[in-house]
This record gives sequence, C-alpha cells and structure tokens, in this order.
Amino acid sequence: MAVISRKQILGGINTLGLKLFNLGAMFAVSVVLARTLGVEEYGHYVFVFTLVGLLSEPQFIGLRTLAVRHSSLYLASGSVALVKGLFSRLWLFSLVGALVGGLVLSLVALLMKQDLGDQAFWLCLSGAILPVFLGINRIRDGMLRGAGRLVAGQIPKLLLRPLFLLVFIGIAWLILRQEFTAGWAMAMQVLAALLAAFVYRHMTWRYIDSQLPAGPTEYRTRDWLRELFPLMLTGWLLVADSRIGILLLGVLDDTAESSKFHAAFRIAEIITLAHAVANLIIEPMIARHYEAGEMDKLQKKMTLVAAIIFIVTIPVALIMIFAGEWLLAMFGPEFISVAPALTILAGAHLIDASMGAVTQMLAMTNHAGEAARGMAMGLLINLGLCLILIPSYGAMGAAWGTLVSTFVYKVFLVWRIYRLTGIWSTPLYLPFKFLRVS
Repeated sequence: MAVISRKQILGGINTLGLKLFNLGAMFAVSVVLARTLGVEEYGHYVFVFTLVGLLSEPQFIGLRTLAVRHSSLYLASGSVALVKGLFSRLWLFSLVGALVGGLVLSLVALLMKQDLGDQAFWLCLSGAILPVFLGINRIRDGMLRGAGRLVAGQIPKLLLRPLFLLVFIGIAWLILRQEFTAGWAMAMQVLAALLAAFVYRHMTWRYIDSQLPAGPTEYRTRDWLRELFPLMLTGWLLVADSRIGILLLGVLDDTAESSKFHAAFRIAEIITLAHAVANLIIEPMIARHYEAGEMDKLQKKMTLVAAIIFIVTIPVALIMIFAGEWLLAMFGPEFISVAPALTILAGAHLIDASMGAVTQMLAMTNHAGEAARGMAMGLLINLGLCLILIPSYGAMGAAWGTLVSTFVYKVFLVWRIYRLTGIWSTPLYLPFKFLRVS
C-alpha cells in the first residue's frame, strides 16, 4: 500500500505550483518596490512590514493550526456544532489580536516618526489594518485544509493575493509616480488582502458552510484558548527568530542595511518551498495518525516527506550560494553587497530542511510547549549574536545569528520529538539505523 495517497500527491503537486507562482510574484513585488521606492524608503517599508509580521504572524500560526487540527477531527466525527463554534471563536480571537497589534503600531508611529519620516503615521496605520484581513484569511485557510481542500485553501493566498498586489502597486505607481511612498505600498497590501478575504469567504461557503446542516453551535472556548496560547508562543518565537535580524539592523545600523538584508532573506525563502509544501500536506495526517495511535504509519510518512524535502532543497541552496550576486542585482546594484549574507542564510535553510517538520509534528501532537522551549533557546542565541555582531558586521552578523540559532533549536526539537513520541522527524537518522541493523 502506498505510504502517501494519490490524492495527497496530486494536492502536493498543485500546491507546489501555487507556491512557485507565489514566490515568483512576491519576489517581483519586492524587486518592484525596491526599485521604485529606493533603498532608504524601501527600508522604511520593510521595517514596518516586518514589525506587522512580528505582532500578528504568531497568532495567525496558532489560529491556523487550531483550525486545521480541530476542523479535521470535528468534520471526520460529524461534530457540526463544534465546527461552527470553532470558527466563531477563532474569528473573535483574531479580531482581539489585530486590535492589540494596531495599538502597538500606533505607538510605534508616534515614537519613530523622526526615523520613519513624515509618512510614519500613514505607513503604520495601513500596517495596523492589515492583520484584520490576514487573520480571517488564515483561519479560513486552516478550515479548508482541515476539510481536505488543500488546494482551494491556497488559491486566494498564493495565487490571487500576489496578483492583486502586483496590479494595485502598478496602478498606484502609474497614478502617483514620484509621490508613491512606502505608505501607499502598505495600503496596497491591505487592499489585496481584503479582496483575498472575499474569495476565501466564497471558498469556505462552497466547501464547508453550504454542506453543514442547520443546528446548534457548541463552544469549547477554554480548551481552545488553552491550546492557542502555547501555539502563539511557538509562533512568536519562530517569527522573531527569523526576523529579529531585519529589525535589529534597522535599529542598530540603518534601514538601508535592513532593506538589503530583507532582499537576501526574500531570495533565501525560495529554499523553503519544498518544506512549506510538505508541511501543508503532512499536518492533517500527523493529527489523524497520532490520535489513532498509528505510529508506524506516521513514522513512514514523516521519513518519506523529510527525505524528499532534504533532497529537493540541496540544489536550490547551491543556486543561492553560487548565483547570489546575480539574484540580488535584480533589486538594484546597492543590494549586491549582502551576497555573503545570502550564502549563510542558504546554509541555515539547508539545516532547517534536514531536520524535517519538527514544529508541525509537535503542534499537531499537542506538544506545542516543547516547540516553544526549543525556539526560545534559538531566539536567545540569535538575539545575543545579533546584538554582538551587527554593530561590527552588519548583515553578515544577522545572517550568522540565524544560522547558529537554527542549528541549535532544530537539533533540540528533533531530540524532543523522539523522546516524546518515538518518531524521528529527520531522514539523517537512516544511515545510523542501517548501520545498527547491519
């Protein structure tokens, strides 16, 4: 019997295509903004957009994980009342989180007006609105994935939103020309997310809401909140560890250096493509097999997926290393100077890929707290190295912080998964297992 079904493979191939398009489109957005705004203005945009992600992405990760995990289980068991209650409460949690993030960004606009210029308030205001739409989009994405509609859940986010964004940026630039600023770029992000939200609403109605019979709504708010907080903590640590270098470069160095490092960061994200697609496929499977106690099946799927991720990632990482300067030149000649940092980031992503779906494994088996412990360790290492190295080495210091922290906390999480579940998430254990059997 096949380890992974034909339907899952086809879903993965379709999602891979969407991911490739999304990476290309978002890369194009970054290049267009870098060239139209200039390195300094683009740095302002990157700083605020990164701060928006740091404030909102953790709750999105937690809400999406809850949506995937529980909608999958509730729909499989026919618990319609719980499906309705889950969506209602997740939307409320998202709204509260967006309001808190908006208040923080408003404070940033007041405190950093001198550094971000006269448009600071408009830039941060647009950034404060963005999480409202992104939050509900992530929830609907998770519900669709839990219902087995993997591709449908990805179309608004990976295909339509970047298309909308490119079109809106192009129209705004044609109208405004020299008056097109970072604030307008952020406003276009909001508009694209809003239109994607309408598409998500149609998708969830078509595949979920229209098929649910009328009836009461049941809530397990305390249980969901109890799961959400460690997931949010894990998400915050994950996002902070990946973006702390960008923020600290903006604070300790200057926004221009931050924008250059962000360009390298954006290019290096291409390496994570296989990993991201595999995680989308395997998350619901982890939840189902773990709940059913089917650990042998789970190990086979984890091993197969992890091996594919690692094999596919190697040549992509090599391209980043040897063609880094050429790729960075697309952003502008000023960005070529961070090519060595791109090489280090490529190494960090290769390490990440070699460890398998560690955070997804822990989240879907209700061990998100363990993931938070490992990520906290990595974040502290990253933060310490950035504070020490950035003042002297700039983007290179931020890149080394990312690589070292990634290695430490990923190895720790692989070990914790094995101790807690008996599952090896990394394919690198296979040679040792073979030698032991021999």
